Amino acid sequence: MLSTTGLTLVSVATAIVSMVDIVVLLVVMQLFLIPVTVGNYQTAVEKFMQGHVHGPKQTYAFVMLVTHLLSSILSMGTVAIVLSILSDSIKRQVKDSVHFSATAVTRAFTLGTLWAPGAATIFLISSVTKVSWTRLFIPCLILGLLGLVLAYVMEHSQAYMQETSTTVNQDVQRKNETHASLLELVLAVVALLMLSFVLMENKVASSMDSVTLAGLLIVLIWTGLLSFKRGNKMAVFNPILKKAATSYWHQGIASGASLAPFFVGIGTFTYGFQHSIISTQLTTTLTPLFSHLGWWLVLLVPIIVVLVSLIGIHPLASVALIGKVIMAMHISLSPLLIALSLNIGSVAAYMLSPFAGIVMIVATLLNVGPGTVSIRWNWKFCSVFLLTSLIGAVLLNLVF
Repeated sequence: MLSTTGLTLVSVATAIVSMVDIVVLLVVMQLFLIPVTVGNYQTAVEKFMQGHVHGPKQTYAFVMLVTHLLSSILSMGTVAIVLSILSDSIKRQVKDSVHFSATAVTRAFTLGTLWAPGAATIFLISSVTKVSWTRLFIPCLILGLLGLVLAYVMEHSQAYMQETSTTVNQDVQRKNETHASLLELVLAVVALLMLSFVLMENKVASSMDSVTLAGLLIVLIWTGLLSFKRGNKMAVFNPILKKAATSYWHQGIASGASLAPFFVGIGTFTYGFQHSIISTQLTTTLTPLFSHLGWWLVLLVPIIVVLVSLIGIHPLASVALIGKVIMAMHISLSPLLIALSLNIGSVAAYMLSPFAGIVMIVATLLNVGPGTVSIRWNWKFCSVFLLTSLIGAVLLNLVF
């Protein structure tokens, strides 16, 4: 495709590095593993759950909220953390803990990709549609919260959500430290979002660079405050910090390194497609068809993203491809509405595709088939969420 535009060293280099900033963002966001590990927030979450969350329904809501919150800063690392620290508590209170955990974690995590600064999808969509992250954030956050409520309502009457005869341990001490730790976790996410907005509004850097810089600053400040909090216990703090940093080096850096070729590939493909004769011909062919579809195009876009994901094409690739084609047509639909439609489609694809990273991780950790987690347990929710969120997107487009 690049050769159809006149292959040059500059064009090849531009294509290769066009999405490297996303890799940098993912690596930086993984730095949050350091303060989370040093502050032992995993234990705080587990203690809070044992002391305050009782019954399958409360547990389902709590697991989704924790996953949704952590996914905004820890990305894929959230899944392993949530399932490792809460699995025992879930098993004590739920009949079918595998089905319960799979739906709660996959839905909460993927809904977080709608708005989270640690998610690559929203920045890719912002780049393709030219709609800024600051404009996308509030509508996408609303759609994410709507999805959480919908997920809870749809699972509320399931068989595994009924109370079990297992007695819940009420002897766990409800210390103020646990509440303080959870508050610190929430404040860290809020601080990341606020600082990102400030940097973007003051045009310090681009949207993605602003979030990357904000992430670095919050991690440094958070870790510094944790060391100050320890005071004269630095002899204990330093080994913990070293262990957390070593863990990040092996997991966070490795995660970015493993994803780097993927994003380089998508960036090269997207750039090549955008500047190729194929793009021009495809746009010319599809423009009359899409122009007649009108508002139906809002529904068609996420369906296409989901369908191609079922044959193994990653949503990031399909979102970039479809977004480029639609934006080149200069149709009458609002860019914000197109961006929301693409984002909704990517969320549904992440949940429904057996090839999606989140589905593969959850299936592996729970020892169940990817197809079971994605299609069998999530297709009903995805169908309802798709229709509900698209209606919400149309209304939000009128407001924002």
